Amino acid sequence: MKRIAIFVEGLTEQILVRRMLESVMEKKGVAIQTVKITGGHNIRMSFTVMQAARVDRNTGYYVLIYDCGGETNVKGYLMMQRQSLVDKGYTCILGLRDVYPNFTREEIPRLKKGLNFKVLQKGATTTIFLAVMETEAWFLGEYTHLRKISQKLTPEFIQKRLGFNPKSENMEYREQPAYDLKRVYRLADHDYTKKRTKLNSIVARLDFNFFTHRLANKMQSLGDFVYQLEDFFE
Repeated sequence: MKRIAIFVEGLTEQILVRRMLESVMEKKGVAIQTVKITGGHNIRMSFTVMQAARVDRNTGYYVLIYDCGGETNVKGYLMMQRQSLVDKGYTCILGLRDVYPNFTREEIPRLKKGLNFKVLQKGATTTIFLAVMETEAWFLGEYTHLRKISQKLTPEFIQKRLGFNPKSENMEYREQPAYDLKRVYRLADHDYTKKRTKLNSIVARLDFNFFTHRLANKMQSLGDFVYQLEDFFE
């Protein structure tokens, strides 16, 4: 059984990555466990299983997703847990976090370099990826799901009302994608929040075939993350 661990910054990424893998890899026998990490530094680390994996004789891949509770924790928790995971047979360890609000677009090359500085590779391919500028840019880029919320949320309507087109433009170039997504939803009298029920509802509407193929080819930060996952699951 191949094993991969993914450290994500929060609930949004946890739900997105889990659902994406369930959708795209459903025929490959994937078992996914999500865990919330707290503590560290001067406080004892705590691990809470949020959703347990279901492993059976057909399971070929085991995925452990850690919710790190904030973008600043992703590298720290990954580094603290890396050797333990390698010892348990994990051959790929990934991190995923946003750029905004703590860094600007101009700082992305330095941030990416710093996140992967002195990250060991022995025993497991280990890389920390960025969602530019926020994971919500990927939600906006998968513009087809917006029509499932309201028929009026066409790219043309959004452009007329808000001045940008999620179909023709690359949403990675939006500076505050979460704010943009909230504005789009409000056009249809809906709201975007980071509550679990709302996030589950949004992610359930995403077309993951479009997401991992066409959109990954358009948005570099998404493509980098997806292609690394594809290398692992090939």
